[in-house]
Order: sequence, then C-alpha cells, then structure tokens
Amino acid sequence: MLTEKKIKITRTKSGVPCLWESLTTFDNLKRATVILDQHGKNKKCFYYNNAREKQALVPISPNDLIVKAFQDEHGVALSLFRINNIHSVNNEAEIIPIYRKSSLIEEGIPEDVADILNKATEKLNHGTVYSFKTELV
Repeated sequence: MLTEKKIKITRTKSGVPCLWESLTTFDNLKRATVILDQHGKNKKCFYYNNAREKQALVPISPNDLIVKAFQDEHGVALSLFRINNIHSVNNEAEIIPIYRKSSLIEEGIPEDVADILNKATEKLNHGTVYSFKTELV
C-alpha cells in the first residue's frame, strides 16, 4: 500500500527547494540520506562539506528519489521514496514510498532498485557524498 506523506524541506535564499544529503551517527544507530534524480543518477548540489552531518544541499524536483538507510545492531533498513509534489508556498514536499526493507527481515532486494539502494548503504559504510558541487542560482 502506497501512502503519501509530507516532509519538511529547506529553500535557498532565492527560493529553490532543497533537501540535505546527510550522514548522522548516534551511539547505536547510523542514518544516511541520499537524494538522486528520477533515474537514480547523482545530482548537483549548492553546498558541499564532507566533514559535516549535513553534507550536501541538493535542489529537488518532482519525481526525484530519496533513499534512506538506517543501520543498527539488527542490520540495515532501507527506504526508497519518490517526490510527488513540492509546495510552492510552504516548505513541504509530498513523497510516496516505492520500496522498504526492514533490518529484521532477510529478503532480497529487487534488481530494479538495487543500484539506487546501494548508494545509501555505501554512505553508511564509507560516508560517500553522491552530490557534486555547482554554482548557486
């Protein structure tokens, strides 16, 4: 069952909607977020700093993909979302889940999303930033 939900976004000073590509480490949990275009390709970012929790400020568009990965003592949980709509007035976007994998259930990852989900797993393991720097518009 696909359930649309709203998420908070940020905007540049010129009003471009964005999300943060990030890697957060807690005592017993790591959380990674990767923002990709609708084809699963890396996007250009406005801000890049590999040494921070919020590593890259990435502009977003409808149909872009958000990959979230969580790693704890049970393993890795993965979620893949598609951005459905970006509100022009408030700082919200509507997303729809495309795929979810629990860390408690052993299951194979479908081939059509394996490369996309792999990017979040690589971020958990190596801190890889997938967005690349561009000039602010």
